[in-house]
Amino acid sequence: MNGGYRTMATQVSSGVTLAQDAAARDAVYQFRYDVYVREMGKLGTSGADHATGRLIDPEDAHADLYVATGADGGLIGTLRVATGDHGVPAAFRGLPGFDRFAEFPPEAMSFTSRLMVAPGARGGAAMNALVGAAYRAMLDSPVQVDFCACVPGLVDLYEHLGYRRFTENVVDPVVGYQVPLALVLRDAEHLEAIRSPLWRLLRGHPTSGEGGAVAAWLRETFPMTSVVRDWVENEGTFWHFLAEKVRDTASGRASILADLDEGEQRRMFRSGTVLDCRKGDVIIPAGTVGKEIYVVLDGVVEVRLPDPDMTLAVLDTGQVFGEIAFITDATRSADVVAMTDARLLVLTQAYLRKLMKASPDLAAKLLLNLSRVLAERVVTGNRRRTAEAD
Repeated sequence: MNGGYRTMATQVSSGVTLAQDAAARDAVYQFRYDVYVREMGKLGTSGADHATGRLIDPEDAHADLYVATGADGGLIGTLRVATGDHGVPAAFRGLPGFDRFAEFPPEAMSFTSRLMVAPGARGGAAMNALVGAAYRAMLDSPVQVDFCACVPGLVDLYEHLGYRRFTENVVDPVVGYQVPLALVLRDAEHLEAIRSPLWRLLRGHPTSGEGGAVAAWLRETFPMTSVVRDWVENEGTFWHFLAEKVRDTASGRASILADLDEGEQRRMFRSGTVLDCRKGDVIIPAGTVGKEIYVVLDGVVEVRLPDPDMTLAVLDTGQVFGEIAFITDATRSADVVAMTDARLLVLTQAYLRKLMKASPDLAAKLLLNLSRVLAERVVTGNRRRTAEAD
C-alpha cells in the first residue's frame, strides 16, 4: 500500500513532511481511505468518496497535513492539525461546556485528528514522529490548547502524551464511542509529572513557562481527569480501588481476570484504559468496527439488539463485552448501553500483541479466560434458545 504515495512535500522534521501541494495532499486522502475504509471497514464515514478511493473532510481546506514516510519514500502515516481561526469543527462545537472556550482567541485553539499509521508501521516511530512534529509547530504558534477525540482504546496513548479528559463522552454514528481530550501545550508541571515524551520538547522551548495560567483555568472550569497521573502519583490507592471493583465477582462465572495474581492484574490494569460512562451512554453502537474488549469494573451494562429492541445480556462487575469483535475484527452486532453510571477497563488488540511478546504466560491466561467467556456465552445462548423453543 505504501509505495503508491510518493509525492513532493515540505520537510518539517526527520521523516515527517508537511503536505502542501495538491499532489501531496491527494496522496494523504488516498492513504486515509485505504486505512479507514478499506482496512477498518468504516464505510459510512463522512467525506469518504468510494468512487475515487479518497477520504476528504471540510477541515482539510485550512488544515496542516503532516506526513510520515518510510525508508522507501512511501507514505506510512498522517496527522491533521486545524487551528480555531478557521472555525471550530462541528464535532467539538456541540461538546457539553465547550462554549466556555469562547473567551480564548480562535488562534489559541487547535484540533488534532485523522492520526493514522499504516499496518506495518504501527508500534514503530511513525506515530511519535508525527505527534512530535505537530507539537513543535504548535509551540512556535499562538496555540495554547489542542483538542482531539479518540476511541476508548487510544485514550491511554493520548493521556501518556499529556492530554486529559474534560467533558462527557460522545457517540459518533460511524466511529462509535468517543472520548474528548484536551492538551495544554505548555503545562510543564503536568507533562513532567507524567513523564510525557512531549516534556523533552517543551523544557528547552522559550515558552515553556507560559502554560500555568491556562492549565489552572481549565482545571477550575472542567473536572479534568488523567488516569495516567493517578497511577504515577498514587499507584497504591488507585490499584486498591480497581482491585476492590473486581474482587467480588460472582463465583462460578467466567471472567477475564480468573487465575491472575495481583502482579498480573496490576500489569493489566496499568496497560489498559479506565473509562467512565454515564447512564444511558451507548458504549458500542451496532454496526461499528472496533478492536477493543471491555471489562466492567463498576456498574451495569446491557447488551441488546437495536431492532427489534431485545436484551441479550445484562453484565456487571468482572464481566466482559466486545470479545467477538476483539478476536475476529467483525462488525459489532449489538448495542451495549450503560444501564447505570459505569467504569470500564478497555484493552486493545495492540496491547495483547505486545503482551504476547513481553509476557507470554500472562497473555496465555488472558486468552484462556477469553475462551471460557466465549464458551459460557455459547452455552447460555443455547440454553435460552432451547427454553424458548420448549
